[in-house]
Formats: sequence, C-alpha cells, structure tokens
Amino acid sequence: MSPRAKLLITPRACDRCGRCLAACPHNAVRVGRAYIMVDWARCDGCAKCVAVCERGALAAADSARATPRARSASSKPTPSARRPRSGTVAAKPRAASARAGGRLAAGEWSVLEAVAAISVTFAAFMAKEVVLLSDAVRGLPADVQAPVRVGVLALYYIIQLVLLSWLVSRRDEGFAEALRLRRPRGGFFQAMRSVWLVVAGLLATRAVATVYGLVTRELGLTPQAGTETVTRVFGTQIGGLLLAFVMLVIVGPFVEELIFRGVCMRGLESRIGAWPAIAVQALVFAAFHRSWWLLFPMTGLGVALGWLAHERDSLWPAVALHAAYNAVSLLAVAWVLVSA
Repeated sequence: MSPRAKLLITPRACDRCGRCLAACPHNAVRVGRAYIMVDWARCDGCAKCVAVCERGALAAADSARATPRARSASSKPTPSARRPRSGTVAAKPRAASARAGGRLAAGEWSVLEAVAAISVTFAAFMAKEVVLLSDAVRGLPADVQAPVRVGVLALYYIIQLVLLSWLVSRRDEGFAEALRLRRPRGGFFQAMRSVWLVVAGLLATRAVATVYGLVTRELGLTPQAGTETVTRVFGTQIGGLLLAFVMLVIVGPFVEELIFRGVCMRGLESRIGAWPAIAVQALVFAAFHRSWWLLFPMTGLGVALGWLAHERDSLWPAVALHAAYNAVSLLAVAWVLVSA
C-alpha cells in the first residue's frame, strides 16, 4: 500500500500544536495556518504523526473506510466512556476548532479579548505615568525615588499578568498553550532558523533605529536621550542599572509580547487577516511608547516582532528579539554613564 493511502488529513481540525512535526522521523510533515502538507516521497506510513495528533487532523486512512453512519455512531461515547474509571482523572477538554460552536481554536483570541487587553493595559499605563510624574514621587529623596519608580513599573506589569491569567482562565487550555509560549515548530534546523531570524531581526531593527536617529539629528531634532529616560526611572547607580536590566530586558519584553503579539495581534488576525493585524498592533505598540520621535522605529520593531511571532507560530522568538533590542539600548546607556 502506498504511503499516500495511509493518512487521512483534515486541516480544519488542526490547532498547529507541532507535535506531528516533532514526531515525524523523516521531516515529511508541514503545517501552516490553513493547511497540512505531507511529502509523500519521504513519508513511509509509520503513522507516528497520527499517534501524537489529539485533534484528529491526521488519522489512519483505514479509520475513514467506515460509512458516515458508522463513523457517527462510533464517535458517540459509551456510558462507560462518559465516566472516568476509579483512580483516573478525566482529561480537560481542548478548545474546539475555530468558530465551532462559537469557540475559537487553541491559541486564537477574539477581537473583544484583544480590545479588552489593550484597554486595561492603556488604563494601567496612564495610571503609571500619573504616579511617576506626581509631585509626591518627584519630591522623594533620590535614594528612595528609584525603588518607588521601579515598584510602580513592576505593579504595571503585574496588572497585565493578572488580566492575562483571568482571560486564560475562561478558556479550555493552559496559559502557555493559549498564548503560544511553546517551542517553535520543527527540529534542529527549524530551531536554528528561529535563531537566525532573531539575529537578522535585531540587526535590521537596530540599523533602522540608528539611521533614523542620525537623520533626525541632521534635521535639527533633539529628542530626549535614552540615557535620560533610563536614569530618570532607575537612577545612575549599579543597583539601578541591574534593576533596569531585569525590568527592561527580562520582564518588560515578556509581558509586552504576551499583550501585543499574544492577544492583540491574534485577536485582530481572526477578523482582518495576518498582515493587517501585524500593522495595527505595531502602531498600537509604538503609540504606547508615548513619543513622536520613537513612533517610526518602534513601529518597525512592532512589525518585525509581529511577523516573527506569526511566521514561527510561537512567542518565544519575538520575546528573544524584543529582549535583545532592549539589551542593546541599555548597554548603550551603561556605556555613556561609564564614559562620562
């Protein structure tokens, strides 16, 4: 029997979890947003992909030979199957396929959820700015002011994580699965591709930001220096710079990717498509930096992050690029402070 006859493919049921990609010993399976492709020249019909597929997107063709009536009858659980046996735990049901019964596929979000996430984040952002610019904070001694500012920034990120946890609790999937905090699909070569895309994205976005900064300075524009922005919040001491590293390189990129690429972009993508969603979330992401001077480079960074999250079907490469971008900026600030 040829390999082609051994698999029944149902792309609509696929949630793009990537298990089949990792299970296939011949790298014969490809999964996209609306397709499953099998390289029949490589496939030997071992059915290892079928064994790990929990959604039925890949199935043995023998199971499709029954009549529709027989398949329908066999799909109904028997009375004994409805109750877990003693000593076992019933598995939590996975999210239904896209739009089925009003539900979204695993890892997808609605426009309403995206708007809710951005709205709460914006409200928390404005509250953070009001507190940081208040006379009460500005009047604090210098050695107290930096920890207070860091605490306010930490509370801002905690509010976003609480919101995300609440939204995920309403779904039939875990936090990591809902927000696509999973290993990028594929094996070693796909992992290296992710690394290469992160490095290329960092070089491209930093180059754009550097050229943009040189051009604006030639035009006589004098925006607030990045050094002043960082030291105003974290101070100039070693401890402040370490806190800046934790908040700007570790915590900040992780939380912002969850909000903008994990929820906002996915929610818009379900309604307007991938590239319009990438463009819109990039503009929203840039607007949150509250600087007309940063609007262009931050929009470019948002597009790169959105495309990377979409292309890799995982948030981790985007988190890595975001963290690396901020790390370069922070290293530049540290270099200026040391050289001064």
